[in-house]
Amino acid sequence: MMINKIIFFVFFFFLHLCLFFSSVGIAEQLLGDIEITEKSFTIDASVIETKINYLIDNTITKPKLSITSISGEATSSGDILQISNDKKSIVFGDFTSISASNKVAVVNLNSLILISFSTIITYGLFKSNSRSTTRPLLFIVLLVCISIFNLSNSIQLSEVSIRIDIKVPPTFKFDSLVLILGSGSSKINGLIASSLKVDGCTNSKDHSIELNKISISSELNVCSTKEININDIQLSSTNTILNVTSSSNVNLKFFNGYSGSLSINTNDLTLDSTCETRKDSKTGIITGTCNGGGDNSKLSITATTGKTVLSNVEITCPIDNSWRVTPGTDNIPSSPSIITSQPATDFIFKKSDLIYMAAYGYSNQSITDGPVENSFIVSYPIYIPPINFLVSKIIGSPTFKANVRYQFSISVKLGQPLGDYNRIQNMSLYFFNPRDITDPINGESQYYELKDNIPLFVHTFEGNFTSFTDFASTNIEFTPTVDIGTSIFALRIFRTKYTDSSVVTIIIKDMKFTILSKPVTPQSTLTKDSELVNLPKPSSSFDPQDSSTCPYLATDLVHWHNPSTWPNGVVPSPSSNITLPEGKKVLISPCSISQTEIYKWIKVPLTSELIFADAQMDFNIKDIFVEGKFIMGTTKCRYNSKINVIFHGERTLSDTISQYYGSKGIGVSSSGFISVHGKQYHNTWSKLAASAWSGDYVVYIQDNVNWEVGQKVVVITSYYQDEDNNQNEVMTIAAIQGKTIQFTEPLKFFHYGGQEYQAEIALLTRRITFQSSDVNLFGGHVMVMGEGQFAGLGLIKMGQRNIKARYPLHYHLGKVLKNSYISDCSVTNSYYRCYTIHGTNNVTLTRNVAFDVTGHCYYLEDGVEMDNTISFNLAAYVHPIGRPAAGPSQIGEVFVESDNLRQPADCAASGYYITNAWNTIIGNSASGGWAGYAFPNLDKPIGNHRTVQMIPKAYTTKVFEGNTGHSSGHFFITGATIYVGANLTYNEVDGLLYYDSGRYERFTYKNGTVIYGNEVSMIFNNTKIYLSNFGLGHWGEYVEVVSYESHDNIRSASIFGEAWLSNAIVNGNSNNIARSINFNKQGFQFYDTYVKTVLSNISFRNFIGNPKSLNDEDDNRAIISMTHGDVFKPQGISASRAISFINVAKSQIVGHQVLPTSGSRYFNFIDWDSSITGKKPGQPALVGSHETWYKFDNTCEYNTDWTCHVCEKGNKEIGNIQFIIPGLIDDGVLVYDTPENLNIGNITLFGGGINDRRSTVVTRNQGVTGVSNMGWYLYLKAGSPKYMKIWLSQVVYGQHIFLAVPYPSQTTFVVNSNYIWGSAINYNHLFSMANSAAEVRSGNGTKYYFDGNFLYVKLVNLVLTNDPSEYYQRDGVKVYWVRNSFYITIEATNTVTPPTSDGFFKNLPDNLPSSSL
Repeated sequence: MMINKIIFFVFFFFLHLCLFFSSVGIAEQLLGDIEITEKSFTIDASVIETKINYLIDNTITKPKLSITSISGEATSSGDILQISNDKKSIVFGDFTSISASNKVAVVNLNSLILISFSTIITYGLFKSNSRSTTRPLLFIVLLVCISIFNLSNSIQLSEVSIRIDIKVPPTFKFDSLVLILGSGSSKINGLIASSLKVDGCTNSKDHSIELNKISISSELNVCSTKEININDIQLSSTNTILNVTSSSNVNLKFFNGYSGSLSINTNDLTLDSTCETRKDSKTGIITGTCNGGGDNSKLSITATTGKTVLSNVEITCPIDNSWRVTPGTDNIPSSPSIITSQPATDFIFKKSDLIYMAAYGYSNQSITDGPVENSFIVSYPIYIPPINFLVSKIIGSPTFKANVRYQFSISVKLGQPLGDYNRIQNMSLYFFNPRDITDPINGESQYYELKDNIPLFVHTFEGNFTSFTDFASTNIEFTPTVDIGTSIFALRIFRTKYTDSSVVTIIIKDMKFTILSKPVTPQSTLTKDSELVNLPKPSSSFDPQDSSTCPYLATDLVHWHNPSTWPNGVVPSPSSNITLPEGKKVLISPCSISQTEIYKWIKVPLTSELIFADAQMDFNIKDIFVEGKFIMGTTKCRYNSKINVIFHGERTLSDTISQYYGSKGIGVSSSGFISVHGKQYHNTWSKLAASAWSGDYVVYIQDNVNWEVGQKVVVITSYYQDEDNNQNEVMTIAAIQGKTIQFTEPLKFFHYGGQEYQAEIALLTRRITFQSSDVNLFGGHVMVMGEGQFAGLGLIKMGQRNIKARYPLHYHLGKVLKNSYISDCSVTNSYYRCYTIHGTNNVTLTRNVAFDVTGHCYYLEDGVEMDNTISFNLAAYVHPIGRPAAGPSQIGEVFVESDNLRQPADCAASGYYITNAWNTIIGNSASGGWAGYAFPNLDKPIGNHRTVQMIPKAYTTKVFEGNTGHSSGHFFITGATIYVGANLTYNEVDGLLYYDSGRYERFTYKNGTVIYGNEVSMIFNNTKIYLSNFGLGHWGEYVEVVSYESHDNIRSASIFGEAWLSNAIVNGNSNNIARSINFNKQGFQFYDTYVKTVLSNISFRNFIGNPKSLNDEDDNRAIISMTHGDVFKPQGISASRAISFINVAKSQIVGHQVLPTSGSRYFNFIDWDSSITGKKPGQPALVGSHETWYKFDNTCEYNTDWTCHVCEKGNKEIGNIQFIIPGLIDDGVLVYDTPENLNIGNITLFGGGINDRRSTVVTRNQGVTGVSNMGWYLYLKAGSPKYMKIWLSQVVYGQHIFLAVPYPSQTTFVVNSNYIWGSAINYNHLFSMANSAAEVRSGNGTKYYFDGNFLYVKLVNLVLTNDPSEYYQRDGVKVYWVRNSFYITIEATNTVTPPTSDGFFKNLPDNLPSSSL
């Protein structure tokens, strides 16, 4: 029993202690806010530990104190402070001891609980103990005493610690602020006051003091036993008194110098040389004046035991309005001479550069990290063959010239002592065409066997491969017999035996190629950039300048750093929201602002201007909003200095600039104006004048430039699949002399500079830059709703990924501007686009560069943007967002707007994204991207312009002249560098954008007015495309491509609708060794249905046969057919004239694939002058497919290489009719089935002396194409129909088809002609019965004849008049319309031999009609 009592007692005793100590250690809590109503205010915190912060709070309009308890018992501000009656001061102290009643009032709950439990429990434990009456009483007394102790110590100031946050609105100014302090610290930032007193000495307690960016106009008194730090103090009057006393060190830095007297008593003084001082030899006090200030302001410092540092005492930024910083001059770094000898260059292969390949026995552990730098371990598992390859993942680096010596080096150490299984017999250098080896980059397999693949070059060597203890080096020289460009290097290691049951390893170090040193000799360079097309260039003259107009010279400017500029007489703190004073032009000089601190927000009101001096400076900023003017150079006063604006801010969707303007950047309202003009570099980009090879330090360019030593340039790729293998190289200029440039490092890749085309080289560096702190793909942006002029500006890491309207440079809803442009700027490493025109017309983008950009680059946003000029710009290395649009056919894919793809068309990002073609696009170049130039179809505008009544896709090209593009189109099977296709729509239901990347028709009209007869073509003049999938892909209905060069494209063009390609060079293979040698090339593919294509004056070149081609259509052929399907059937829709061939074997001129499809059977084109076929020079020839159906007379010959018939055309044309037979061939129904199931009969030539079968298959899909002015005999397996309708889709004027169909004897017929658009008598006829088949054939096409075996009908399109609307004619070549508007119906009746229930006359003999007809 006694033990239980003791246990209970102990338990409650410790409970008491817990309650006691819990009352001492409370958590940090806000005690309350106190509004400051007076501008003269005193805080006496001398008896309490205090941490004071002075804060600028943009969310409040009146100042206040926020009191927070850090430690101690205080639960409200009333416990520890009193406010004076006049509201001018507060005093901290122990206000719980004023009276007994006040003391009782603060008894806390813990004390009451503790007293109660102590008394009750103690009494209960001991009241039954009769042997002792004093022990319970003692314990009760003890516990009560402890409780009283707890009660009496409910607040002890020595245990209380508080934080005082003095919060004031921006620009608030104290008349007087007095701080009387005990222990703690004070950090006062941005205070504005006439007088400030900080007293940390009276109570002799340690209190550290830090004052940052404060402004004092009358008096400052600071005293502390600790170190005092005062940074960037402003003296806003010329008679300010400063007294600073410390028992430690004093560090005092002025904002813009100090002018006045000084008296300093210190142990150690560091002082600017601008002060004249003397030291009293007795007292040691230093006195004097600074900056000639005399007795104006007075500075007194006492730090007898510490050090004193006075900095920035010199007035570097005079406030006199006439003062100007010395403007920047065009200091061009001197260039050393171009080297005359090029040093050797090593290309080292590391583990990450290689993949192990073999017949088997490979894994991801076959190559692992080695023991030393530039080493790796090759592991051979048990029982594997003796041959393996170490295959490079770097395609095309280095490149090698034929007949030039190079060096290969390798150091080898065996992982085990030399034996039978790790003995290396030899190694070989292999260089493969990429198509002949497993893909080392994107392939998932490591399998490879040499088999019958013939490498580009092989060199086998032996070496020192036997050492187990040390690395043994082998150095060999080799001389390639061919140029080696786009290739995959593989090192073959040949061991003497298979491995056995033990793992074998080999350690390789310093495996490298060396391009040996060589003299640098001037090369022969190009004198023109093109053989055929005319690529315009910008004017060679510089923009005229007039330094007297420079904005910083104006006499009505005020200085940012002058306190009198600002309404409160204080230069604003970077951390505050800054609004320029109304009606003032404020000049920023480098000394005006902090070069390191981040300015939060600056507003330029409507009547104000913010003008920058032409001087080197860094300006860190979050947001700028311009309603007035922002000037950093002008059209006639370009700045020479390096000005760097850095935007800061975390990713957000909030509008911190202003409503609708977003965050982290510059917003210019519709009333505003911005002008940024840095030094003009011209040209901003050029092209190589000669090819540059791996290891070259020196390149030659075509144009004169004023580029400088130390600047960055990019040499653009000469490789096809740009996104997969980045061969763009950013280089630094080491020397420049005229058109010769030397780099600080050698080139890694080959860059082509031949006559066909040349790699671009572009200047990236600008003297004025806007760039961003790198935060989560969230860069700065510039959005201009008013007039904006930008020139010589570099933008780095700008744009905000997947946030609309947050682009590097962006004209936004400006409507029609008068004088806005972006010229000679550069955008690099952009997170989202480069240059955007949105809802704005009459803007010029010219001579700009963009490199390494994500999303569409030059971007016309909504489809309403017209009459803009985009000229002489370069876009390079453009990246789609997310997975690039692909698809197995021309249909493409659909992408929907999402957070990860805000503009779904960015899945097909292009260099130039042109939603409305009515703009001037001239002299530009595009490299990389899904496409180079994208013309998406918009049925109506999107975005802010959804309600605008217009059809953007109905507008044709205003001007598209002299543009080039390359290295794009490879993501999509029908992708192209110029891509007129895809569809972008806004879904009214879910409010999202939908982008379909595939084929969409596009009708274009004059002025965009959709009226029949108003149709016009999209015209592309003087265009050069190279290293592309399709050079130009056009799904529109009207297109003309005149003066065109196509080099190294998989296909030169795919043009749809009414299309003319003229005056062109179509070159399958250039001399570029980096070209896509692993792809076959086709010059041009004639489309299979419902188009009109004319080719004229075209030179096809360098289509070399490839024996490994899958078929003739896949081979390197100049002209190929489209044979893939049965549902779409060729008509007479293709013709050519004046076609020539250079280095094209006759076998490679035409590629026709023989397939059981109507596309293959009906392939044809007219060689208008026999320039392709050589049939009869100057006369038209007809080329038809492999079917004897096209052998219509004795002039026809079968070309076995082409698998086509070639005939003299004579008076023939290509005709097309479409049988509609219910249940067999249904109108408008597409049937997909096997060739066997599609085959329903044959159609055969007859008459004209033809006695043999010259037939082709008729299928269930409507349409038969053949030679007109001939007899066509139709025989169907199902029998002849009792009813059929025949569309005369293409029976051209003056032509006919003499149709014969078998029927049983005694059949009678009703034959009618009909025109769907009218009922005029000369169109609609009831045919009459002729007396003979010959009479029908010689008639006008309104009679028929039945001889008891065959029904004869002459098919003539009675509607046609040979009007120009009936054909498409260009360059003397005609292609006729295909129209389903006139048809003939045949109804057959026979009561003797009636048709079966399915409507067919069965069991008819299949005999040819007479050959004499």
